Amino acid sequence: MSTTKKPLAVVFVHGFTGGISTWKNLSGETFKDLLLKEADLSETFEMVEFEYFSKITDIFHADIIQKAISLFGLRPKVRYNRPIKNLADELRSFIQLNLDEHDGIVLIGHSMGGLICKEVILSHVQGDGPEIIGYGSIAVPHKGSLDSILLSLFNVNSKELVPLNAYNSELNNRWIDRKSKLPESVYVIGQHDQYVPQSSGLPFTTKFLNIPHDHNTICKPQSSKDSAYKAIQKFLRKISKNNKMHSLSTLTYEEASPDYDKEIFVIKMILCDIGEKGIEDAKESFFNAEIITKAADEEDKNLLRELRVKVISLYRQTFNYHANTGSTPNMIFGEVHQKLLSEDKHALEVGASYINFLHKKGLLHQEANKECTTVTWSNSTSIEEIKSMLA
Repeated sequence: MSTTKKPLAVVFVHGFTGGISTWKNLSGETFKDLLLKEADLSETFEMVEFEYFSKITDIFHADIIQKAISLFGLRPKVRYNRPIKNLADELRSFIQLNLDEHDGIVLIGHSMGGLICKEVILSHVQGDGPEIIGYGSIAVPHKGSLDSILLSLFNVNSKELVPLNAYNSELNNRWIDRKSKLPESVYVIGQHDQYVPQSSGLPFTTKFLNIPHDHNTICKPQSSKDSAYKAIQKFLRKISKNNKMHSLSTLTYEEASPDYDKEIFVIKMILCDIGEKGIEDAKESFFNAEIITKAADEEDKNLLRELRVKVISLYRQTFNYHANTGSTPNMIFGEVHQKLLSEDKHALEVGASYINFLHKKGLLHQEANKECTTVTWSNSTSIEEIKSMLA
């Protein structure tokens, strides 16, 4: 593992009877080897492979057999297959012992490895090691695999992979129950996967990528042009971007102490006798919106433009209603912000977790920061008054 600390880590988790070879293509390159050739990904992520014991039969690794072998001077370790929940404990311990300095962890699981990752995510306790901020599901049998029935009589993991198995069903139900609180996720299934069909490759109805691979080749991309590679590359770039934007939000208004007293949006509030607390709140919102706007890429800029239109529309509706009832500027100011708050998770919902209520209020004050009356707190506010305060 790298000696240079990187903000995030990716852990690749193989499936039943797999190992490091799970991720190796015909040229001997692993999935992570290919990804680390991307400068932006190698700067952000440390990438490791988690390996655990998994065999079709573990009889030759049992204690009684190993004791017999030790008579010949050999001292092999006892190994046996363990339930998914136990393997999840092992993965959790691996993360805590080896990756605890990272700001966040992305788990990418192939086949049964994806179920192990799900258990880790669902049983994670906040503060108990780094947060799991991403989950990549590659050909994972969320609802079981018919092929596992043949081995289920003598293999604990095959038994858990049988369709309608009590543990796997309960695991998936817990996943569904946490649907709104799950980390950023991507579901990748193979068009030619004979072990995990689409009906099992998804835990619930959601977006997914259906790519031209079978169960074994889907985790061994041959190059950066491979569809499996592109799916995970794009996913990790989204995680990296989310982390960057969240990090920007950690800079507080108090720490930066920007001077906004001569900004137009502040002058408009002063003209309308908006209280000191309201002005300070507006300054903080404006500050947060400025940070995220300046850091936005083209995709985010489009999202923010669409959100700004919705924010202004809500402002106009609320302003017109309360202005016509004789409300004071202070009352209108309060009602507009209350409306923005009530619609935060409804009309103003966006597909970016790093955009919060402060940013949405800030977009309104950014619009107010212009020599126009598009956003004011009183119908009597004029351009002339604003200009005179600017002089």
